[in-house]
Amino acid sequence: MSQTRRQFLAASSLAAAASVSPGAFASRKQEQTAAELVTGKDGRMIVLKPYPAVLETPLPLLSEQMLTPDALLFVRNNSQPQKAATMQPVQTADWKVQLSGLLNRSISISLQQLREMEMTEYEMVLQCSGNGRSLFSKAAQTSGTQWGKGGMGNVRFRGVRLSTLLEKNGIEPAAAVRWVHASGADDPLPEKEDFLHSLPFSEVIHRSILAVDMNGGPIPAIHGGPVRLITPGVYATMNVKWLTQLSFLAEESTNYNHVPRYRVPRQPIAPGTEYEFTLENSSFNWNMKTKSVLLTPTEGTPVKAGRTTIKGVAFNDGTAKLTSVYVSLDQGQSWSAAKLTHSDSRYGWTQFQLDATFAAGQQHIWSRAVDEFGRTQPLNGSVAWNPRGYEWNGIDQIVVDVV
Repeated sequence: MSQTRRQFLAASSLAAAASVSPGAFASRKQEQTAAELVTGKDGRMIVLKPYPAVLETPLPLLSEQMLTPDALLFVRNNSQPQKAATMQPVQTADWKVQLSGLLNRSISISLQQLREMEMTEYEMVLQCSGNGRSLFSKAAQTSGTQWGKGGMGNVRFRGVRLSTLLEKNGIEPAAAVRWVHASGADDPLPEKEDFLHSLPFSEVIHRSILAVDMNGGPIPAIHGGPVRLITPGVYATMNVKWLTQLSFLAEESTNYNHVPRYRVPRQPIAPGTEYEFTLENSSFNWNMKTKSVLLTPTEGTPVKAGRTTIKGVAFNDGTAKLTSVYVSLDQGQSWSAAKLTHSDSRYGWTQFQLDATFAAGQQHIWSRAVDEFGRTQPLNGSVAWNPRGYEWNGIDQIVVDVV
């Protein structure tokens, strides 16, 4: 970390409830709830890791409304700035985002300047690229936190479009620019580089925003405020938190967090295969795959015999409308079309539901989404197995006990 950046972070530390060091969690990690780990979070959330905070949303809580409340939104941080373990916004007047690289001029944009500019709002699915990782591990063990299916939410981000920011400030990228390298104020992992991702310039120039609000208020500290780079339709890791730097360059980054991390093989590999990720043989986590997730009933929770409403959500990368979600109650022998409730935004999720009558015994429930491009979910999600367990989108399958 450069001295300039250290000075910047010292001058604009995140205000919040008490800061907790990694060591403080070591002896208590089995005792603390999500509400104790992150001030303002719902205590019902599932704690996968105490520090940096990794919290998963129980699936039934995602079925209650179209937008996911701040207190129930999942948390996944590689590291987090001091005093960021709170749902309170960041209280700092001097936060700045530096724009540099192959530009006609470099500039520094303050939080206040961003708030005075024309804003764009997206309703969108925010999903960890490791969501569903534990399902890959059924075929062969994957590395990393073993997420269930609750590493996702549907939220609204509001901010300044990147193209607008450049235009209003007279900034012109050189013709050679192909990538935007984005980095934030979180500390690097031990003995590793600062967290950074390369984003394709041709896609982010019109789609991405420098977001300052989430769900109608300032972005909470734990979710990357005061400024987060948001690109709707892509996996959450590419939506860089605590944004401080955008570099416009010709080459894709070889930063550790961009390669070998957060990548999948370009060609299928057998489960359990060791794989050395390079820029050439792998793709970074980007556009989200078409996916459906059953929210209720919930696997492991008994269901009363009789009439039951099956609920879930489906989504993709926003480039094509979801046309159907099919539900099977006989392990794929037959399928019924569920009723859909679409978001007003192409990037938001679609709610689906189907009424069914269950007899006592064991009941299998499967769901499968299809979009206008014909993209759907594979019957066997492990065909996309990868050592780090990214981008699961197999047909959702649960088994419930009907009593």
